[in-house]
Amino acid sequence: MTRDIQYVPASAPAEEITAILKADGVVVLTGAATADEVNIANFELEPYIRRTPTGKGFFYGETTRRTSALVAKSETMADWAIRPGILGPCEAVLKEECSSIQLNLTQLIRIEPGERPQIMHRDEDLFPIARKAPVELMINCIWALSPFTAENGATRVVPGSHTWDKDRLAEPHEVRRAIMNPGDVVIFLGSTLHGGGANTSDQPRTGAVISYNLGWLRQTENFFLSVPWEKAAAMPERLQRLLGYQIHLPNVGWVEGRDPLDWMNAGRPDVMEARDALTPEQEELVAIVGEHPELMAPYLV
Repeated sequence: MTRDIQYVPASAPAEEITAILKADGVVVLTGAATADEVNIANFELEPYIRRTPTGKGFFYGETTRRTSALVAKSETMADWAIRPGILGPCEAVLKEECSSIQLNLTQLIRIEPGERPQIMHRDEDLFPIARKAPVELMINCIWALSPFTAENGATRVVPGSHTWDKDRLAEPHEVRRAIMNPGDVVIFLGSTLHGGGANTSDQPRTGAVISYNLGWLRQTENFFLSVPWEKAAAMPERLQRLLGYQIHLPNVGWVEGRDPLDWMNAGRPDVMEARDALTPEQEELVAIVGEHPELMAPYLV
């Protein structure tokens, strides 16, 4: 059955947004940012995107500009990356498979006039396990910083394609366009087929991608290099952890055996006291073993 993209206000309950995202693989939230916020974001990012050369390659496009590390270049982007109304549904889906999520990519994409349509794809294909593991690995949010129209390259999405066999291609009648006003945001799963549209207009289309993935995956963007240490140290803790300054339980991503923020806040010492970072289930097991050490006897021989 062919589906349309559902549009709901950004103020809708997180449970409603999450349910649509799980059912359709995509949802558009209207009015996620105010006109003033969009204007400020454009003001902050315009100097960077103007200096960014157009891309090279069939996938990235020949007349499309892409600028990354947005949370370091724009205070507005840093705020949007941790906006509860957007982050909540993303966490609700992804944390079914992990203890914490992280930023996967932040990228300003400007599709200039004359660009051809991007090949339809699933972003989860970045990770080899996607075809083997029936879990959601990542979620993309594309914020409209200019109008998204059928003529200027609005993102093409195939609702419901996240439930298909991975080799199934979309028929033309199944493809929908995320038509949006500035301040709207389209959210879609990494398993949902999508692609940038052709720009047959005389105006560019500008959108800001903020995507998240499971805390135990490698991030697409290397934030440890793209976001300067001094900027990261001054950011809110929620954003620091999304950048990757966190442990994913159990014990993945530590520095000197400690949560990276413990290490950062201690002044980045060259040695620290190591501490366990276990899952609740492992903590429960450790507690049981502590009370009944004889349970470990077979492993100590």
